[in-house]
Amino acid sequence: MSVIVASCSVAELFKGEVIVASNGSEITGSLHLPEYQRPYRWKEEQLKRLLKDLKSHFEPPKDVPPANHDFYIGSIILHQQTTVEGEQLLNIIDGQQRLTTLALVAYLQRAGSEPTLTYDSPISQNQIRKNLKWLKDQDLSRLDLANVNITLVVTHSEDDAYRFFETQNTGGVRLGGVDIIKAHHLRATPQNQQNDYAKQWESLKHLDLLIDSILKGRYWRVLNFRYLPSYKDSIEIKRKPIVKELGDDTGLSPDDRAYQAISIVKQNGQSQIYLAQTNGYAMCQPINAGINTIHYFQYFYNLRQQLLIEKNDSHLKEFYEFYHSVIFDLKGCDFLKDLFESAILLYVSQFGTANLYEASLWLFRVTYSPRVIHKRSVYEMSIPKLIEDRKGPVFDWILMSYNHEQCIERLKSYTYEISTENIESKKGTYKSLFVDATIKKLNMQLLDSNRADFDKALVEAIELKIKGLRHE
Repeated sequence: MSVIVASCSVAELFKGEVIVASNGSEITGSLHLPEYQRPYRWKEEQLKRLLKDLKSHFEPPKDVPPANHDFYIGSIILHQQTTVEGEQLLNIIDGQQRLTTLALVAYLQRAGSEPTLTYDSPISQNQIRKNLKWLKDQDLSRLDLANVNITLVVTHSEDDAYRFFETQNTGGVRLGGVDIIKAHHLRATPQNQQNDYAKQWESLKHLDLLIDSILKGRYWRVLNFRYLPSYKDSIEIKRKPIVKELGDDTGLSPDDRAYQAISIVKQNGQSQIYLAQTNGYAMCQPINAGINTIHYFQYFYNLRQQLLIEKNDSHLKEFYEFYHSVIFDLKGCDFLKDLFESAILLYVSQFGTANLYEASLWLFRVTYSPRVIHKRSVYEMSIPKLIEDRKGPVFDWILMSYNHEQCIERLKSYTYEISTENIESKKGTYKSLFVDATIKKLNMQLLDSNRADFDKALVEAIELKIKGLRHE
């Protein structure tokens, strides 16, 4: 790995002056923000913290002697690149939040030394406007960027720079797994398409929730079962499986591949006609870096919006009603809700939405069973154990089925043992509230004294609802 290090002032960096590295080589070029970089997100909180540190250095209290050294702003990572046109660029790999903020300060000081940086992301543009407005009301006159020191970590290899990018957390908003895989896949797209795909990526909101669902489907399978970090873990720990599964382990082929489940729809003598049951990507399929993965995320993002957010498909009214009146309202079941949603996305990616309502009822029975299996609380780590121990391998049942009917048979075959502790009505525990709500929402025929028969009554209620749906 070829890396050079240099120290200079922010003013020198902004002016584009030749900077001599520690090994005597020269660093030249104009600062440039690659399309695959995440948007500029610093807000007033980060601006206040930076200005407070700067002012304490340049404007110390009267009883404190002035500092006889420069203010150190930390290190940044740059990829030194020569374009095909011969232009020298210093691509900002890590540090753009600080550099952009300091560039805004330089702009307002009218020192003529601010860099020319282009921001295509609407998020960046909007935040820059807000921050300029706030900074205009601050006294910046004594902040001398010629006395603000910065360390440059420079490499001529984009891959080496990216490896640094993955591991750095140098101030401000720390890098999460989503930021890292975004950079990974935008880098893998053709350069002339990076800006378009960067905008497409930025249109995907709350990707953390989607990635959590995807990783459950890809990790929680009996064969090669893998645990996912807890929600209590640090950013560094939580981002590891994201970066590995959806970044490092993606293929190198440029092909945009979508694997789809198929079923026989017509048989005539020796000839068979096969038809894809879905029109999209399979959740657990292998994916290639770049466009393939971006399209994969786009597909599951749209699918999640359609199923869980927007409620805009009239053919899914029964499912929408069930999800929003039962699943969405159940208290103390967040871990189970996450499991249910992941199973729903996996099911639809395999079999489509034609029988989604029926599947959702049986998936509900399996994924929410820990609520009545446990005496009181449902702990986060008890959910994957349900699957790993093969007591309820819900993802395997979906993936191993050739059609909807076979999947339903497997879900219906699930058995479990109910704990009657804290199950009585008006107990006030999450367990009793869950049972109360389920009985009411699904019109279950179950007396309070017979709550040990909860699952039997639930199966009967589900079968009655499916029978009624088929007779409509």
